[in-house]
Amino acid sequence: MFGAQASAPAFGTPSSTPAFGTPSSTPAFGTPSTSSFGSSLFSTPFSSQPQQQQQQQQMTPFQQPATGFTGFGFQAPSAAPQLSPFPNAQLTTQMAPVAPLQFSLAERDIQAIVDAYKEEPTNPKYAFKHLLFSVTEPQFRVKPPGVSDIMWAEAMGKLEGMDSTDRERLWPQLVQGFKDLSNRLKLQDEVILSDAERLRITQSNVKMLQRHFQAETLPWIERMRVKEQSLQRRLLRVMRIVEALESKGCRLPLMKGEVELAEKLASITRQLKGSGAELSRRVQNLLTVSRVQANSIGAGGSICLPGSTKIHEQSLADMQEVLQQQTEAIARLGNVLKRDIRDMEIIMAEDSQMTEDVS
Repeated sequence: MFGAQASAPAFGTPSSTPAFGTPSSTPAFGTPSTSSFGSSLFSTPFSSQPQQQQQQQQMTPFQQPATGFTGFGFQAPSAAPQLSPFPNAQLTTQMAPVAPLQFSLAERDIQAIVDAYKEEPTNPKYAFKHLLFSVTEPQFRVKPPGVSDIMWAEAMGKLEGMDSTDRERLWPQLVQGFKDLSNRLKLQDEVILSDAERLRITQSNVKMLQRHFQAETLPWIERMRVKEQSLQRRLLRVMRIVEALESKGCRLPLMKGEVELAEKLASITRQLKGSGAELSRRVQNLLTVSRVQANSIGAGGSICLPGSTKIHEQSLADMQEVLQQQTEAIARLGNVLKRDIRDMEIIMAEDSQMTEDVS
């Protein structure tokens, strides 16, 4: 065909026939022949550019390298490396160089893992960082450094949800890394052991107090109850004796009013004893005179007592009033004496009965 390659020669190798209008290239002795366009069927047209600096392997349609044929039938090796004569040989091509990414996704993941395990106080991405509640004094209750606002807000929210007693004692404490966690666990174990020891001591003390209560306190309480009953009986007996003595006039005044009343009674008693046996007769005479005077005053005349001078009417009225008051007082005093005598008899009877019971 016009402008196409000729058929293969007798040895199975293609010959290069120049196309129409192109100069023919005859290979020199020991050099390989090339195809019409300077490339094999599977190579790119730009493989011969010098800026790529790569060597393309020239291939025939039968996957065999093209070699020059001399007149003597010898083949000279080409500059390109010879491929394996097997038909399943792979073809490799090289693309233009591309600038690599600064950080790939895998590198970012690896860097995030490294940052999460890097134990540094200033590392905000450290994953092993937690806020745990501990018993803290009020002067040390501050926000730990290196704690994010979100983590601190969550911890304070949990603290607000606790009881009032826990809020007064606990405070969020930063635990960073396995070392701090191990120290915290060790401290908790020590506190648990100390509390267990104190609990054991307290239980032993409680048991000892219970034994003491059963062995000594209960018998002592029973003895005190019996003694209290005995003292109550003795107190009742003393109160009866005191009442008996008071009824006999042996009672001592305890208040200022009682002292004044005792003095008044003593003065009245002296007056009664001084008047003698004629007191009642004199009182009767005075009552008779007062009645007569009242009758005479009602009739409009005056009265002259025998053996006496004339008495003024106003003085007589005053005397009558005083005598009336004294009479009433004497009557009340007689009633009091009667009641006292009766009470004295009752007390003496009870006292004699008590004496018999004691004996």
